[in-house]
Amino acid sequence: MKLRASLPTYSGPVLQLSKYTTGLEAPPSKVYWEYKVPASLWGMDANDTIGDCEIARIAHMVMCFTAHTGTMVTPTRDECIQVYSAITGYDPATGANDNGAATPDVLNYWQNTGIAGHKIAGWAQADNSQAAIEQCVWLFGAAATDIAVYESMMDQFNAHQPWDNPTGSLDGYHAVPVFGYGSEGSTCVTWGALQQIGWPTLMQILQGTFAVFTQDWIEQTGKAPNGFDIATLQSDLAAL
Repeated sequence: MKLRASLPTYSGPVLQLSKYTTGLEAPPSKVYWEYKVPASLWGMDANDTIGDCEIARIAHMVMCFTAHTGTMVTPTRDECIQVYSAITGYDPATGANDNGAATPDVLNYWQNTGIAGHKIAGWAQADNSQAAIEQCVWLFGAAATDIAVYESMMDQFNAHQPWDNPTGSLDGYHAVPVFGYGSEGSTCVTWGALQQIGWPTLMQILQGTFAVFTQDWIEQTGKAPNGFDIATLQSDLAAL
């Protein structure tokens, strides 16, 4: 299981989700989109040997989105490595440039090039708050989050326990998709498994939150409520 030593930087344009969601009703108290994917099918996507957690995250998001909107697409390990190499210059032969990737760079690649034949229409940065995560999950199927990982969290993962009350040394940084939530916390996928995270812990370790927009998700699930300014979003996406 690999982590990043630091969070890669990004200096390009970033849309803010709050611009398009003013006045929306609160999402329901519980959502669990992850149920559509059999737990045994979540894979490592090479994140057991290289630091491509950002790529594993979008691979898992592709699985969840397509499972809900048609036939599930499962990116292969080789496809994940190819995307990681294309974005970062990682060399599978030598192991050079295995330094992780900035989340916006990965989301831009997903939008412009795609992975396993799947693309998104765009993405935006959300607030690092419980309310924003719930909104991202409810409206768009997932919240793409960047988190810090502490020593106790690795022990809890290995013991199949929820992430709660992180202690010990900071082991590094990670990228995980949140697919569900309830009153006690959220559910993400990491290292090929479902992982529960208590809300206080997620707020403590959260480093970044992003929403991705896929037209097929909105069309199939009907999660385009009155008040979501999709017209302005599409105009802003076209202008980038």
